[in-house]
Amino acid sequence: DMAGQLGGLSGSTTVTIVITDVNDNPPRFPQKMYQFSIVETAPVGTLVGRVKAEDSDVGENTDMAYQVKDEEGLGAFRVTTDSHSQEALLSVQKPLDFEAQPVHTVVVEALNKFADPRFADLGTFRDQAIVRVTVLNVDEPPEFQPPHGLMEVQEDARVGAVV
Repeated sequence: DMAGQLGGLSGSTTVTIVITDVNDNPPRFPQKMYQFSIVETAPVGTLVGRVKAEDSDVGENTDMAYQVKDEEGLGAFRVTTDSHSQEALLSVQKPLDFEAQPVHTVVVEALNKFADPRFADLGTFRDQAIVRVTVLNVDEPPEFQPPHGLMEVQEDARVGAVV
């Protein structure tokens, strides 16, 4: 063997190393609070707003799901995930009523779809943001309670008497 000496044999080759991404970054909301408003007459299914968490991974490792984690308002809103934009879509799930609750607070959680168990010691791969939804009042016509019924008035009641 004449390694390193003049006239020694040598060779070379090209080695290609492919580095693939692992899911080692959790989703993070760029803000902790978002605010939207919607009229109280908005029909069920109406889109209230979109929020998006960011993920530093690439490819399918950026795929996330969103869910309502907590809500003051007993299920007035639902969250779905837009699979193309990876945004959370907040929409009306129950009829809104300004007089009953003018402001709703919804906690939206983003979590990685494909969590890698090798990185479990780095913490939870989820993040939360608060979404405040202000319900805008719409003037409704007055309603009689009960809406219909029988009322009796004495036949000798004076004109202008309170009934």
